[in-house]
Amino acid sequence: MGLVSFAKDVVDAGIQGLSGAAQSAAWKEYFQSGDLSQGVLMKRAEKIIVDGGKNTKADDNLISAGSGIDVQPGQCMIIVENGAIVEFCAEPGRYTYDTSSAPSLYAGQNQGLKAFGKEILNQWSAGGQRNSTQRVYFINLGEIIAEPIKWGCGNIAFHNVTMVGQSPIELDMTLKGNGMVTVKISDPMKFFTEIGAQKIGQDGAATIRLSDEGIAENLKSGILDKISTAISKLGTEDRISYTAIGSKSDVIAGYINDMLSNEWVGKRGFEISSFTVNGSFIPTDEDMKSLKDLQNAFNMGNNLNAANYDVQKTMARGVEAAGENGGAQGLFGLGMGMNMMGGANMGNMANQNPVVAAAAAPAANTWKCSCGTDNTGKFCVNCGAQQGGAASVATWKCSCGTDNAATAKFCTNCGTKKPTVKKIVCDKCGYTPAEGQTPKFCPECGDIFNDADIVEE
Repeated sequence: MGLVSFAKDVVDAGIQGLSGAAQSAAWKEYFQSGDLSQGVLMKRAEKIIVDGGKNTKADDNLISAGSGIDVQPGQCMIIVENGAIVEFCAEPGRYTYDTSSAPSLYAGQNQGLKAFGKEILNQWSAGGQRNSTQRVYFINLGEIIAEPIKWGCGNIAFHNVTMVGQSPIELDMTLKGNGMVTVKISDPMKFFTEIGAQKIGQDGAATIRLSDEGIAENLKSGILDKISTAISKLGTEDRISYTAIGSKSDVIAGYINDMLSNEWVGKRGFEISSFTVNGSFIPTDEDMKSLKDLQNAFNMGNNLNAANYDVQKTMARGVEAAGENGGAQGLFGLGMGMNMMGGANMGNMANQNPVVAAAAAPAANTWKCSCGTDNTGKFCVNCGAQQGGAASVATWKCSCGTDNAATAKFCTNCGTKKPTVKKIVCDKCGYTPAEGQTPKFCPECGDIFNDADIVEE
């Protein structure tokens, strides 16, 4: 009785094996990836069965020879048989699988029939059960734009280079900024080996997403650590202004990928696809002030009018402060400084800026020397002459008979323009000879007087 029962079990197993093999291997299949959006990194292929199709009972874990597999752009297809990768393809197109251990009966030239019989024996020896697996997986090689990684850095060391004309202004500063990065799988074999293979040991969709626990967190921590370093490197090697960092996103992404190649991100086949900045990078208030001061100083050094204006403002503040404090000594020192700079230059600056001219006007307790210098002491600070009497006020008389201040360019009565008066002012030291004197050489510096020393008032 036991022998009969055993024989019956063997026969039943053979019939089940025949039936299972027939259902799983009789028809060719058609596989495609399906939807890989919404942060999908990898998923198992979808077997397509059209309405009215005959292949409704085939085993999802076996692929018949001659089956079709569609690979779309930006995808990598992997076929795993019994744990080993037997096919790998990242080129778009329709592919035919012809190395299956369960070929279709309709593969042609009786090859399918021979393999079909072999598969029956395999399943019969396993008690009528499947004893091998073949599965198709798709890996998304495109940019994962649905789930960008946000970043923010507050202490980025940056060597800023701002061009003013053809000359650079350089300053080390600290920046802060924020933005987003997107990632993609650049090495599908690394990704599959390190992450994907953990999902293929069982039946099911085996879908892996960027948001899965352990993936996004490790990516973010690895990437954020490198952004500050990459931006600092950009400032050193590219020598640009902080305002141009956003235009170098590809360069920054390259720097980050180089640094990540041997770390968690790179070892698992990922890389930075895009790097973006929200708005622009912002320096600290102190660094911004330093940069503006450097720009102003540079402009002063290359623009005489701007430099003169800055000197005017400084002297005007000094006159105002001395007047408020009643400081004759302060005015005396300021007068000496003005004479050292040159009377003509100060005169030109005063004409260019009436506000400064008013601020720099002599105080009420000064007297004018015959050499034309305003003084506050008993002796002229320019020529040493002793004060000779009450201060005289310089004026010019209009044709209408009205006396006008020397600084007035038009008559206050009739509006007639002030007559042009030519005088000699040394273009080297600013010395002005007394009215009516026309020396050939400057008594202060020895420079010869010529047309360059003639100015108009």
